[in-house]
Amino acid sequence: MRNNILLIVVFIIMAWDVHAQVREFDPTLDPEVTLINPPAQEEWSGRYMWYPGQLAAYYQQQCVRISKERCVNVGYPGKFFAQNNHAYFKRDVRLKKETRLQWEGPSGITLYVDGVRQVTGEKQIMLSPGKSSLLFEVVTDDSLPCLILKGEGLEKPDEWLVSMDRKYWTIPESAAMYNKPKVLPDASQEITARIQPKHLFPLRNAEVKGTDGFTIWKNGFVLADFHHLEIGTLTFRAMGQGTLTVWVGETPEEALERDNKKLEQYPLPPVELIAGKEMTVRLPERALRYVSLECSDLAEITDLRFDASMWPVKHQMQFETDDPFMNALFKMSAATLHTSMHRFYLDGVKRDFLPWSMDALVSTLAGDYLFGDQQLSKNGISIALMPLHPQLSDMGIPDYPLHALFGLKQNYLRYGDLTTSLQYKDRIIQLLDFYASIVDEHGFVHGNYGDRQFGYTPGWSTYNGPARKGIAAYAQIMLYYNYKVGAYFARLWQEKPLVRKYEQLAADLKEQIFAHFWDEEQKAFMNGTMNDGVTPDRRISHHAQYWAILADIFPEEHMDNLFEHILPNLPNYYEVVSYEKGYEFLAYAKAGRIAELWHHIGLVWGDWLGQGHTRFPENFMPNASRARQLVFYNRPYGLSLCHGANGVPVVVGALNGILGFSQSDQQTNAYTFRPELLHLRHVKACIPVKEGTILLDLHADDESMIVIPEHCTVEILRKNGQKPLKLKKAGEYRFQLNISE
Repeated sequence: MRNNILLIVVFIIMAWDVHAQVREFDPTLDPEVTLINPPAQEEWSGRYMWYPGQLAAYYQQQCVRISKERCVNVGYPGKFFAQNNHAYFKRDVRLKKETRLQWEGPSGITLYVDGVRQVTGEKQIMLSPGKSSLLFEVVTDDSLPCLILKGEGLEKPDEWLVSMDRKYWTIPESAAMYNKPKVLPDASQEITARIQPKHLFPLRNAEVKGTDGFTIWKNGFVLADFHHLEIGTLTFRAMGQGTLTVWVGETPEEALERDNKKLEQYPLPPVELIAGKEMTVRLPERALRYVSLECSDLAEITDLRFDASMWPVKHQMQFETDDPFMNALFKMSAATLHTSMHRFYLDGVKRDFLPWSMDALVSTLAGDYLFGDQQLSKNGISIALMPLHPQLSDMGIPDYPLHALFGLKQNYLRYGDLTTSLQYKDRIIQLLDFYASIVDEHGFVHGNYGDRQFGYTPGWSTYNGPARKGIAAYAQIMLYYNYKVGAYFARLWQEKPLVRKYEQLAADLKEQIFAHFWDEEQKAFMNGTMNDGVTPDRRISHHAQYWAILADIFPEEHMDNLFEHILPNLPNYYEVVSYEKGYEFLAYAKAGRIAELWHHIGLVWGDWLGQGHTRFPENFMPNASRARQLVFYNRPYGLSLCHGANGVPVVVGALNGILGFSQSDQQTNAYTFRPELLHLRHVKACIPVKEGTILLDLHADDESMIVIPEHCTVEILRKNGQKPLKLKKAGEYRFQLNISE
């Protein structure tokens, strides 16, 4: 009873803190947080290069290792692109003068010039004028086989080819941040955010001293709230005697839990204090927001801090309105995405710290604009693509590899870089051909494929279906979309036979989808079949509907019925909400249903913010009890309270909804804005695009302004029958957004 009363006090203070002041949700933007960058390193104009997807393969194994060391419950279906410890880099050069070539990388680098092995202990060589054939062989034990070069005209990765077997050659992968010769790409790239406690609560037989210290007497304990939910290490100085025990959690309930069997992370080791001796304690890495410290005798704690490990980012997209609550939702969403960025856009950083295909790629819908880290997005694409020469036994979740091509097209539109699709061309073709080889006579992929038998996983809000191991309509629409994207890239590659092949597969599958899954009475797609693959599942859920909109096959004439009658009346539609909503809300925006989109956000994401949280979770149940909201996988604290994918919906609601941003996939330098300000009177935004930055200053009742960069065109669609504004030159433009009829 006493603990319940104390928790109520904590929640009241938390709620007051959220509403009483504007705080930054991202530690890197919080003026009360100290950022500690790694020691300065020499930088080269060149960048590390490696075989495409291999950095992701090594990163994935790092995440698996970290997860096993820290997380109690870890499961991981499917097989992925395997890491390789061998790579070759080659290039033919024609030099006008003698040129010094330097290189760095892991141990085991051998250079061959015109087939002759070069013996040099200084990782450099003088190349003679004229034509030469260069070949680097890189062999490693447990690190990424990679290479960085320094030499006039020789260091650009896109002028080299890379292979793992000296048979298949492709363009190396690289990224601008990997330009430090002494820091390998698979080494830690993170910075430290030093966070002080926001609140200290002496819950029993304890007294707070200052902002980061306290005294705990016999069997007393203190609860600390760091406001920011991140992964890192807890550090403090301690004096006293007895045993000091530390528990951590994403919520106060979890940090106050004393049954270790209920925890999602392994318990921290107890600290034995020695009378008269001060010690500095640095505990193993954990994900946390809250910390409780309890002592069996006496402890004096000072300098309590949380050193969070954070992926270095530049905050690119900006969005600010005259509605403080909407601004807080946007900032909290951006922080949720940033917290999940560790080599990939990860699943819950507390619960498993692993990259999952859907989570990683839906996150790019927001992350690509918030932070513009293309390599992080590409890492997600790589783990979504199946391994080379895929087999049925490689499959875990049947629909998850189908997210890869969605991510590839998103990547191409955002960054304008066809190279990515060329780097992964072999795996793209193999993935599409693999699916075409395993479908049934109707062209459908079944949910019971795969050695793990995990079944379809469209998200967790499946109270109304579809069945996991039957034939789900949404998965067939995803496959249709994959064929269309395959044809899209084949056109860009100028591979006409592939275009015809994938267009025909798409056309045939579309016909079968409507023949088997379109419900003419309800004017929507039914779920598909039950687990037996035969019995029709005529229930309607949201998954097939939003994928049909994204794939451009949902009948336009039935959109009103879908958004006004079908979706609002689905059982549990607003009561159980999971991580697929980024995709779904993109479909809302594409259909122009901005008011409905933000109504949904207000009910669910707004409720979570209003409860005092600082990150969005994997699964929402707004009407459930507080304890039930934390339960997942039937574990009391199994819910991830920071899940990057659920940082996406608010950003999509801002970018594609309020601002009405879209991009042509045929003329990729053509952008459209269809602003829908709803109740807002003023919106300021900064949108990164591949040509530069678009600035917007929108006013409902006054003059608006837009600034566009060179090499792109922008069209602004306005209401009340006004002619669209078509802007073709870089510069600043002023206009009226709304003119009364």
